[in-house]
Amino acid sequence: MLSADLGKAHAPPMFGLWSAISLGWLTLNVFGGMSFILFIGLTAGGMPAILYGFIGSSAAVICIILTFAQCASRFSTAGGAYHYACFLLPPEYRRQIAYPLGWLNYLGWILTHAGCCAIVATLTLALVNLCNPDTDISGRWKLFLVYLIVDVICWLFNLVGVKGIPALELFGCYATALGFVAYTIALLVRAPKADPSFVFVNVNNETGYTSTSLVILLGLFNSFGTLMGLDGPAHLAEELPQAKKSLPRIMLIVIGSQFVVGVIWIIVLGFSITDLDAINNTTTGVPVLEVIRLGTGSDVAAIVFCLLLIINNATSALGSAVTMSRQGYAFARHGGLFWNSRLIKPSPRLALPFWSTTLPYFFSNAAFNAIIGSQATCMIISFGSPAAVLLFTRGDLLPNSNRWNLGICATPIYLVSVGYSILVVIVSMIPQTHPLTAVSMNYTVLVMGFFMVAMTLAWILEGRRLFLPPANDESIAGKTCSQGHDHVLGSFVVRRTEELLHKLDCIVPAHSVEELWR
Repeated sequence: MLSADLGKAHAPPMFGLWSAISLGWLTLNVFGGMSFILFIGLTAGGMPAILYGFIGSSAAVICIILTFAQCASRFSTAGGAYHYACFLLPPEYRRQIAYPLGWLNYLGWILTHAGCCAIVATLTLALVNLCNPDTDISGRWKLFLVYLIVDVICWLFNLVGVKGIPALELFGCYATALGFVAYTIALLVRAPKADPSFVFVNVNNETGYTSTSLVILLGLFNSFGTLMGLDGPAHLAEELPQAKKSLPRIMLIVIGSQFVVGVIWIIVLGFSITDLDAINNTTTGVPVLEVIRLGTGSDVAAIVFCLLLIINNATSALGSAVTMSRQGYAFARHGGLFWNSRLIKPSPRLALPFWSTTLPYFFSNAAFNAIIGSQATCMIISFGSPAAVLLFTRGDLLPNSNRWNLGICATPIYLVSVGYSILVVIVSMIPQTHPLTAVSMNYTVLVMGFFMVAMTLAWILEGRRLFLPPANDESIAGKTCSQGHDHVLGSFVVRRTEELLHKLDCIVPAHSVEELWR
């Protein structure tokens, strides 16, 4: 007999504690992300805005993670943030809220993956230039071609090499940690040092805006963009043993360790920048490689660091590919996307839902030119939604538990989470330079508008008929029952599930579901 909630079919445990931490490390990926985008922020606020912005953003992000930990200790679901928000809402509002949140979280992970692949493509061409400085890597078609190759490799791994992904994530995590330690020591020992005021005091403004406050605000966007892959481990909840116990710990270990790495690395890079013109005009197109080359006085050190960043961001791209495919499958089995019957149907040859694994790659290719702002917007709305729901409902539908209770700190934590989410959305819409040109224009609004149209069409074509909001059995049996909603909600779930299965014409036997993602 099928479960009342189609979304409760669990995959067998595939990730352990350390492989899940590794995936979380590489989807958040402060070391790799900050190495790549730090120099973009030097024109908007300079090093102080980047450093203090990262510290402030990390404090706000920890509040979001504490909210996630509270939810993860109660809900074992691969849907992540959008499932948490849905379970905490009264039943009559779940369908309307869960649908857009599920789409935003899904699109956010697609854009995260696209960003990782774009960084790997840029680094690959930079490596070619480091090894042969006469090679011209300026053509955009070259970058896009390498991007497509990286994307296809991730797709193949996600289809036929899924068993090896945990080991690859561990390898990427160890390589990142060792590289961080090695190059931190090398730069501290060998690199000429900048004046402390450059790192901690002097505000730089090359944006064209006259307001210093606005420039500092724009400088915060580097930190916003770096700290976006927050709920990667949450999407592994159905593949972790004892997820309610281990998942909150994993998420807090990831953000705590990434904060330490980020602060140290920003300070080390800041003190190593002594020739800003040479760094910005590097032929590799990646300023951090020039920092390493000038700081260590070695081309070999720069080449090795480039290889390290490729490994780091490639495994990050693979980790985000795993996450987006899991989230997409979780959303499609509730009828949330389009062509849902195909998306949740396992392939006879691969024993995997082929199309829910493949679909995101079509979108990530199309989103190549407008990634970071749209990714931050989609992600942060999804991430801030559980705190917003808990704030407005006062946690009335949060199941009782003796684990991860925030107590009197709950309301301040929710307020910080929601306020930070609103700030990120606002900043992500503002152009980084003034006056505006076709190149400097911020296309986040345009991309988000396109996504809203796609979401609306999906709702009209399938969602309004098929979408079944996720239902949490324990929420129904616990807090919801005590409020007298158990019969109404239970009947609604059973009825809607039967309708969904009939309309999808796709019944997935239990033994087939257990094979998914194996």
